[in-house]
Amino acid sequence: MYRKVRFEYYQVVFRTKDDSKHDRDRLFDLVQWMDKAKKKSLEGRTYNYRQEQARLEDAYWDQELGFYFLHLVRLRDTNIPSKARVDSSVEPLELEDDEFIGEEVSALYDENNHVLMLQRNKFSLGPEGIEEYLNLLWDNDDETIHLRPICPPNAFAIARKASEYRKINIRFADIKDVDSKKLLHFKSPLKGIISSYNEYRGLNAQVIITVGNVKSSSLDNKTINDTLDDLEENPQFFSKAEITKRDSDDARVEILDLFAHKAHDFGTFRMEKRETLSHYAIAEEMWSIYSGNEECSNRQKDINSYLR
Repeated sequence: MYRKVRFEYYQVVFRTKDDSKHDRDRLFDLVQWMDKAKKKSLEGRTYNYRQEQARLEDAYWDQELGFYFLHLVRLRDTNIPSKARVDSSVEPLELEDDEFIGEEVSALYDENNHVLMLQRNKFSLGPEGIEEYLNLLWDNDDETIHLRPICPPNAFAIARKASEYRKINIRFADIKDVDSKKLLHFKSPLKGIISSYNEYRGLNAQVIITVGNVKSSSLDNKTINDTLDDLEENPQFFSKAEITKRDSDDARVEILDLFAHKAHDFGTFRMEKRETLSHYAIAEEMWSIYSGNEECSNRQKDINSYLR
């Protein structure tokens, strides 16, 4: 079995209580935060979080990989799973009073650019939860830490520069009241797809078109560019649009979110039976994506260019 994990990119900043809404964010030194956290015991850095608890398991500099890494966990004691044997009935998994289900999340920190590469785990802490946790531990009434999503400056322009398109994923908005006259201006096959919903009496749909497992194939360049034009000029018809692309033969495949504009990547992990996904395996994959193979990956340079 394989598990696909999403990674998102944020810049760690802070604002003071005297800042006006027009003042720019200030860059926050997360290394200072780590130093403060590591002076506390595990119990001392465990905080209440939405009727549960959360804590920093570890924060450290990896000498070999050349980055800081953080390992956080949500301590869950609700919605507990059951356990079963082959020859006996299922029974609840009972926890002691001081035991929890640990939902983990990992992060890579690039101190030179204040970039946090964050694993997403729907059962653990999300960016809002981690932001809240950072402030609880920092405990400074004058400063508020924020995680600002890092976004490509113009996702459509970036998409058009690709040399190869592997996949397009489009989710439509509520289109029951679509003005058919507006569809006349569409250049791509999306016009026919949207028109067909009247026959189904449907309200929403998602379309995924891919080249499959053929590595040397690409979706039709002209059709994709016509589709990009339709998406950009008619955003009211769509709630999601992602394109999987490659800029050159020796570049890595990248998934680009055309509407949310949030920079992200995916890693794939082989899952062994009766084992959890190790933080250290995730950390090494994050390093590999962000900066590990400089010959074919410029992801660190991409992210930093978005900041400029």
